[in-house]
Amino acid sequence: MEFKLPDVGEGTTEGEIVRWLVEVGERVSLDQPLVEIQTDKAVVELPAPRAGVVVSRHGEVGQVIAVGTTIVVIEDEAGAVRPSVARKETPSTSIESPKMGVQAAPYTRKIAREAGVDLDTLVGSGPKGRIIPEDVRRATEVEPVALPESVQEVAIRGLRRAVGEHLKQSWSEVPHVTVVEKYDFSELVSVRQDLKERAKISGTRVTYLAFLIKALSMAVGRYPDFNARWQGERLYRHQAIHVGMAVNTEHGLTVPVVRDVLTKSLRRISDDVERLADQARRQRLTSSELTGSTITVTAGGTLGGLFATPIIHAPEVAIVGMYRIQEEPVIRKGAVESAFIGYLSLTFDHRAVDGMIASEFLNDVGDTLAHPSRWLLDLC
Repeated sequence: MEFKLPDVGEGTTEGEIVRWLVEVGERVSLDQPLVEIQTDKAVVELPAPRAGVVVSRHGEVGQVIAVGTTIVVIEDEAGAVRPSVARKETPSTSIESPKMGVQAAPYTRKIAREAGVDLDTLVGSGPKGRIIPEDVRRATEVEPVALPESVQEVAIRGLRRAVGEHLKQSWSEVPHVTVVEKYDFSELVSVRQDLKERAKISGTRVTYLAFLIKALSMAVGRYPDFNARWQGERLYRHQAIHVGMAVNTEHGLTVPVVRDVLTKSLRRISDDVERLADQARRQRLTSSELTGSTITVTAGGTLGGLFATPIIHAPEVAIVGMYRIQEEPVIRKGAVESAFIGYLSLTFDHRAVDGMIASEFLNDVGDTLAHPSRWLLDLC
């Protein structure tokens, strides 16, 4: 049985082999992890579709292979070739170019077309002469000058490379607009502090990000245009609200998904946030936990800066950012008082919504978040 590389993300066309988890001749059980594949979202483990013996592996560590390419062949005990005469591993080949002799993945062909580079003029540096994205980029660069010993070239690989390409595409194709507003979050700070005290007894930890996700879901119910995704040239509005949350890891940015947030309690959302963030940092997220988000949030937390202008997680149409909350002096009725002030940002796709509606939506999110006592009682 041939096991081909599946589409492990939404519209994924290729993946990079990170690590083989089985050897040729090894007996594997159903759902046993076979290989780690790097997509544009995270590293995922691909499980065995059946039990049997691995008679061949296709592809080398570091090789980028196209979706639909055979990566493992598994046979049952009766039909398996004995390990001593098992078929030799062969590197995976991508879809043949109509021009004989040129081998390149779909993504490589795409950047070559955009750069105006004829693949026939390149010599591939990948396995078996395969043309890889670096070959195309080198063809468009000016001859590099020799670097001094104090300068070191940094290779961008794995998740960081994949995320960078995704963000570059989103930035170049989506008309981004960002709206920023500041809010008095004194009530939010007070309520969360109260929940932290209760958590010492219950063990349940509620984060600011969980509050944001819950407030966002309630505002989206009133402004459904922001809970939408592009599919080609068509925009589809979703009823279910699945919130992607940006998580920074040592390997790069990952966006796991908290599902059905409108129907979940604040504590359930907080549990999901903590679990998904931990799995993201350990690179243990499944493909189902990385796909299907309808709107995304990001939290600056203790990072520096008043606010940021995040890039939309395409094909979505909006991303909401929450930043550091700090105590500041404010003037109320002519008197100086202390309050906890924080900023929210909304970056939106101007093709899908207009600025006036975006400002209204952001203020709805901010007002809901700033006054949790209005809705918290039944949602804790």
